[in-house]
Amino acid sequence: MWPLFIGGFLGPFGGSLVTTMLPELARDLNVSVEVASTTLTAYLVPFAATMLVSGTLAERMGRRRTVRMAYLVYALASVAAVVAPNFQLFFLARILQGASNAFTTPVLVGAITDAVPAQRLNRSLGVFGSLQALGMAASPLAGGLSAAVCALVAGVLFFLPPPDAARPAQLGSSARWRALANRKLALAGFVAGVAYLTTSGILVLTALYARVQFDLTPGLAGVVVAVFGVAGLLTGRRTGGWMDRFGVLRVGAVVHVVMGLACAMIALTASFIPIVGVALLVMLVAIGGVAGTAGRSTTQSLAVTSAPTNRAGASSVMLACQFGGSALAPILWVPVFVGGAPWLALVVAGVPALIAGLVLAIAWRMSAPPTVAS
Repeated sequence: MWPLFIGGFLGPFGGSLVTTMLPELARDLNVSVEVASTTLTAYLVPFAATMLVSGTLAERMGRRRTVRMAYLVYALASVAAVVAPNFQLFFLARILQGASNAFTTPVLVGAITDAVPAQRLNRSLGVFGSLQALGMAASPLAGGLSAAVCALVAGVLFFLPPPDAARPAQLGSSARWRALANRKLALAGFVAGVAYLTTSGILVLTALYARVQFDLTPGLAGVVVAVFGVAGLLTGRRTGGWMDRFGVLRVGAVVHVVMGLACAMIALTASFIPIVGVALLVMLVAIGGVAGTAGRSTTQSLAVTSAPTNRAGASSVMLACQFGGSALAPILWVPVFVGGAPWLALVVAGVPALIAGLVLAIAWRMSAPPTVAS
């Protein structure tokens, strides 16, 4: 199982590669910070768009062959990012990283779902989410070495692909696509897309906020952002267990509300002396990390259980929505932040997660069995 779990590390690690380096990237490649922030979108847009079809195509072509080819392209694109001499080539390398990774994450989720008992599914997805959180944590700390690490990990995993799915031979492509037309997957996609406006908002805005408000160095800002992933890494298995015990919708509603409030409350840290403000900032980022990792497990669970005959396809559609929201976050929040209103950017970025929590709470109430009067 561990090659499957470690494969989940690559997507967030590569996607977060430039989060804490935007000012330096802008300087070295002779562009503005706003333009440099588009390299986040360059990864996430093709990642999200390709995921609309990648899982279903992988189920048709075979998981092993699809994932091995994706790891190879990902490794080569990461090497290109390391040696890129200008912004245009770096931007192109990010596009290739995103597109190739779209053929790994949903396939791995489908393989995990097939490999574990149903009563332990959410716990296993929690472990997968923990490794994704580790990717978020490690990338800011690795800094400029991130792309080289991507290439190394992808190169090793090339030799450890997931097994192909055991599926009925008569199942055709049209049946796989029809399996994706269900309300449960629609709910997962909506919540994932909306919530990741907040998740990415916390990561991107906190990196900028720590440097502007508390004058932290890029390395220290990276440590603050890394707390998000470390907190998720340490708690992913436990929060997945909560979902197995108390229900995905109920736990999902709570954690999304918590994440939205944590994001908005980061703006309050400016009211304190620097040492207290930084401590509160770290605490709120950690709370956001716990809730964000649990939220990811929520939507993964809803997606893969919505279409048993096309698990990778369902996961890929949900992830397309998730990373579509993540791609929009820098475009929406960074201009507000740079325009002189950091507190407003943080408060507004917390609202989407609150909306996601409300939608999950409504879905939970609607799915609860009616009480019978005595």
